[in-house]
Amino acid sequence: MIDVLRQEPSLHPWRCPQCTLHKSQFIANGQVPVKDAHTPMTWLMRWRHRCAAALLAAVVGVVMTAWAGHAGAASGDGSTDSETVSAQPPSEPDAPPVPTVPDLSALRTALSEFHCAELDVAIGKDQRVAISGLTAGDTDPDSLALLAQDFLTGQRAAVEVERASPALCEPLTLIGPLRTANAGSAAPLSIRFTEAAGTPFKGGQDLMFDIAAPDFPAHLQVDYFTSDGDVIHLLPNPLEVSGRVEAGAVRRLGERGAGGRFWSVGPPYGHELIVVIASPTPLFPSPRPEAEAASSYLPALKQALDSAAPTTVATARFLKTKAP
Repeated sequence: MIDVLRQEPSLHPWRCPQCTLHKSQFIANGQVPVKDAHTPMTWLMRWRHRCAAALLAAVVGVVMTAWAGHAGAASGDGSTDSETVSAQPPSEPDAPPVPTVPDLSALRTALSEFHCAELDVAIGKDQRVAISGLTAGDTDPDSLALLAQDFLTGQRAAVEVERASPALCEPLTLIGPLRTANAGSAAPLSIRFTEAAGTPFKGGQDLMFDIAAPDFPAHLQVDYFTSDGDVIHLLPNPLEVSGRVEAGAVRRLGERGAGGRFWSVGPPYGHELIVVIASPTPLFPSPRPEAEAASSYLPALKQALDSAAPTTVATARFLKTKAP
């Protein structure tokens, strides 16, 4: 239909309303013979011509109407889609829910009951509860994970705990009640390393740290338990026979040039332990040998603690040593 309209535009009735041409007058080159240009037409011929023209006009009208309707429908569909899109802009994805931070206070209290361990709990970067630290006892990661599950309503914690020599558990067990009393103090006795927490001490490095005294004048007993079963008494020592400090004072040990004892880290390397006990009076009537076997010292320490004042408190810190 459309091809016909494009090939014979001269047959459009509105372009040539007075045309008298019909099929019998066409010749091969599309021209009309001169002799027939003014041939009179009978009424029958005119009637046939008019009928043909009317029929062609009707066909053209139907085609144009159908095409216009098709184009309008397509245009209408496009506008509807456009209106639908504009009326319903793409929604932004919902923001992920903010995870609820669990209360870790009860779990911290439970972890503090492990006297042969130094444990901490925190929320990791992945929002998972993480237990870290060091243990000298028989505490294993699975038991710690199960403990956390009891306090965190089924959530299993990530556990990264290093193991120290079981020999270090005995002094920790001995001072366990004193550590508990110290933890409940408003101004607890504490050990402060100058390095960041968890930083190992390398061979040849000076061992230097601060001790913050409790909220009463005290005498300090500072012991260093090695990984091979010995104990070195850092305070009192041959150069510092008195371990007395004022309430809340900070005392630095191991500083070169300060006139006191200083020490360097050496082998054997591994996890070792510093124990500090603060009592109103000295634990021992005279200083102990600067170094001795822990198996000889611990019974004497137990006897001294049994007769110590009720206000006596203690604290302890693990440290890790390694080859330079």
